[in-house]
Amino acid sequence: MMRSCDFCGTAYLAKRSTSRFCGDRCRRRNKGAPPPPKPTREQSLTATGLVDAVRAELDGVGKLDSMLGQQALMLAQALGDPDESASGAAALSRELRAVMAVALRGVRGAADQVDELRRRRDRKCRQ
Repeated sequence: MMRSCDFCGTAYLAKRSTSRFCGDRCRRRNKGAPPPPKPTREQSLTATGLVDAVRAELDGVGKLDSMLGQQALMLAQALGDPDESASGAAALSRELRAVMAVALRGVRGAADQVDELRRRRDRKCRQ
């Protein structure tokens, strides 16, 4: 489930319903340090190359502004977090893959190009 960190306000994929922080750094810093300034939405979405790639793919098929498209962007952003553990990154990666599959369902893609080439070849063979 997506939650907002109690310390920095960043959206993150919570592993437990009782989690309050996006990572160890925010959990430790919560004991007295002031929270960092919240990044703007645009700054946070362009944090990594993965976010740019996800944005380009979703924009190319017109799904960027959909709910699933925005969820995919948030997951990609969370994957770019340097505090994310390896197991946490693996879980986020699986979730991103699942969300992208649903978001892009029914959209013609690279696999359709192979199918088109196969149909052309079959037509030529029949002639």
